Amino acid sequence: MYKYLILILFALSAGFVSAQSHQINGSISGLADEEVYLMRILGQNRAIVDTALSDQTGSFTFNLEDDFPVGMYAVIYGPAQMIELIYNKENIRFIANAASMQAPVQIIESVENLIYYDYLFLKGYNLYKMELLEPLLNQYPKDDDFYKTMLEEYRLMGKQISDRVQTLSSENPNTIASRFVKTDSPLFTDPELSPEIKNTYQRSHYFDNTDFSDTLLIRSNILNSKIIGYLSAFQNKEMTKEDMENSLLIGVDTILEKAMADQQVYEFVIDFLIDGFQAVGFERGLEYVATHNQLEQFCENSERKAELANKMDLIKKLAIGKIAPDFTATDLMGNEITLSKIQAKKTVVVFWASWCPHCDEILPELKNYYDPLNTGEVEVIAISIDEERSDVQTAIDDGSYYWTNIAELKGWDGAVVVEYGIVATPTIFILDENKTIIGKPLNKYELKRFLE
Repeated sequence: MYKYLILILFALSAGFVSAQSHQINGSISGLADEEVYLMRILGQNRAIVDTALSDQTGSFTFNLEDDFPVGMYAVIYGPAQMIELIYNKENIRFIANAASMQAPVQIIESVENLIYYDYLFLKGYNLYKMELLEPLLNQYPKDDDFYKTMLEEYRLMGKQISDRVQTLSSENPNTIASRFVKTDSPLFTDPELSPEIKNTYQRSHYFDNTDFSDTLLIRSNILNSKIIGYLSAFQNKEMTKEDMENSLLIGVDTILEKAMADQQVYEFVIDFLIDGFQAVGFERGLEYVATHNQLEQFCENSERKAELANKMDLIKKLAIGKIAPDFTATDLMGNEITLSKIQAKKTVVVFWASWCPHCDEILPELKNYYDPLNTGEVEVIAISIDEERSDVQTAIDDGSYYWTNIAELKGWDGAVVVEYGIVATPTIFILDENKTIIGKPLNKYELKRFLE
């Protein structure tokens, strides 16, 4: 009996060890009895996947189950401090100092992170010095011996980074770190070249070391950072808004073409571009991605593909120049409101919430342009995503927002909210007298420009 019990306990113990086969052990001096978080990084999407409590010495442990996905993670602690780590089915052990964001992380155990931080330290240190030298090289007399010394040092530091990337990649070909390092490696141009030649070279060779068929890049912040860096080569301060937008679309076209190497990567890139363009209000970029994407060229009907297709249909439906989707809803006074029946030169449809801090900034500004005795000029339809009527009414009374107020009290699942694809507040649509969308202001300054 006892013999079998011991065997059962041993089997259960073995199963438990197998289920938690790897650990992340950290020790951050100055971080006693604090919560520490493990965050998964999927491009711009971040999610907390585990929590640990440090002891008196600042030590903590995350236990990772055998099926824990490989990729890039971050240990989050203190006031918005983080340590990036690569997990690839191995134990990770490191030490750091909570008192200084500049203090280097010391990797004690983990082949992946020894490689990664070897690269990060050299890149960070050399790029810092190169950035200091750049303005001197641009202004210093070129026939002076000191200029030649600076130029030689600048070139040497860039070569050191490139050589280190080559060494780490060739000596560790089967590691995730080598793939991340190779993709992340900076592209250097000679400082004596003209800005025009530098820019042309950057545009042509920026993705030379980027394998768009490598789906592991999705499980990091490497690819989205690379995309941002590439698009920066298509804009400068001297451009007009129209010229900059035209230039950016050329870059977007190149990115979309290269991302066709893999469906998952393509879906990732589409999602990243859409989210980024929505955040900055780049309407032409959104419309371009929505109308020029090649999602239908991929055979696999993934869930994400369907979601992106719906998202892009919504972008096209809500584009500048389109008629706003009509709706009928009951306002808080019990009146039936139909958008298409509103008689006003301009109609503002604003989605907001009582708990939204940015709404507290933009709604008072909107009130400056609303005259309840002259709604023929500007009419406001405010649609709350609150779930409690009392919260909505309190916010309305506190701000004296006595325009047309609608609250379906279904949160993000209200019919009008879903129809307009609302995922953030405030979201504003400016309509002309024909209910054509003429603007989507992101802040009170843009709102003022559309309503004055």
